[in-house]
Amino acid sequence: MNKYDLAIIGSGPCGYVAGIRAAQLGLKACIFEKDNVGGVCLNWGCIPTKALLASANTLYTIEHAAEFGINVKGFDLDFLKVYERKEAIVKKLSSGIEMLMKARKLEIIKEKAEIKDSGRIKAGDLEIEAKNILIAAGSIPFELPGLAFDHRDILSSTDILGLKTIPKNLIIVGGGVIGCEFASIFRSFGSEITIIEAMPQLLPGEDEEISRKIEQVFKKRGIKVLTNTKIDKIDKGDKALIAVGRSPNSKGLGIEAVGIECNKGWIRVDERFRTNVNNIYAAGDIKGGMLLAHVASKEGISSVEGICGNSHAIDYNVVPSCIFTLPEIASVGLNEKTAKNKGINVKARKFLFSAIGKSHVLGETDGFIKLIVDGSSDKILGAQIIGPHATELIAEISPCIQFGITSEKLASVIHAHPTLSEIICEAAEAVHNKAIHSL
Repeated sequence: MNKYDLAIIGSGPCGYVAGIRAAQLGLKACIFEKDNVGGVCLNWGCIPTKALLASANTLYTIEHAAEFGINVKGFDLDFLKVYERKEAIVKKLSSGIEMLMKARKLEIIKEKAEIKDSGRIKAGDLEIEAKNILIAAGSIPFELPGLAFDHRDILSSTDILGLKTIPKNLIIVGGGVIGCEFASIFRSFGSEITIIEAMPQLLPGEDEEISRKIEQVFKKRGIKVLTNTKIDKIDKGDKALIAVGRSPNSKGLGIEAVGIECNKGWIRVDERFRTNVNNIYAAGDIKGGMLLAHVASKEGISSVEGICGNSHAIDYNVVPSCIFTLPEIASVGLNEKTAKNKGINVKARKFLFSAIGKSHVLGETDGFIKLIVDGSSDKILGAQIIGPHATELIAEISPCIQFGITSEKLASVIHAHPTLSEIICEAAEAVHNKAIHSL
């Protein structure tokens, strides 16, 4: 029977990163993966969605080329090639991750794993022993009662990525991140889109001004938005995407038989990602919390560092959230409402992209940044951005929050001209009523 220092279940952004860190720290490790290497994020989530988005944005640019003095004639959309490009990107990146793991001498066992006890895993005809087990099995699309996936007309976020033709009509149940991203993508491809959201706003939990702005943009693009609305059934003939959240991918892992404590399938862990069973850990989506790939990777690293006796704490107060709609949305730290609810003396300053020269050059002037500052200490507490390249710009704010940088210090940093990043400097100056390009 093969013996390992660490056995990891799942090769997603938590599992494969944990495996590589384990190898760096000298542990003999193996990874169980019943599907494609890379997990949901790479194969059926982040990467394929953004590959579709890249094609959608290219199409949008061509359609608006006349605004830049370029008359494009005779173009069309070959969606099968869009699909094939997406698949090729996924395959290339998955192969790259597998190569990285093999280079680190990580054994990849392509079977479904079942935990038999705190030091033993069975997979197919194979059985191994491990001093430690890390469960990084991720999550799966949540299925609504009464609207079960039929994988033909009622689709999960995984199913929709497998479409080889563009749906004429697409109903999206759920106006969260996944729903809004697919609405933006397939509207660019020509689908008639209706978003149905039970809550009062799109993107529940995001800053209210951001939510109102994206709803305004969506409606301008011809996307029908129905908030405060619930749905009981869907008429045949329409494609429907059910995007109302995720469920833990915990079935069949043997966690009940071993006695691992869960809450509705989400595995309970302590601050070092230890379960209640000795030497069994869980990290990433399977434990609930922030279901984000970048969080899962940090948790994978932290759990392995903990196994080796090192300290590698995660600050969950500084986690960027990125939404790849058109325009993009990104946030980090506190929003205005949350900060006020905490009793903080808040200074919130909004600055428009239309005041930034580079946004006019790009033809993308819609949107704004909203900077949240502690009015007493001047420390930056958070930011929300909607506009061009918001998902890249937000990275500048994260270290400001992490290391307690004040808006005055941020404003003193020279930002290159002409760039979109100037909006961050201007917003910081606006906190002290010193912004140059505002009335």
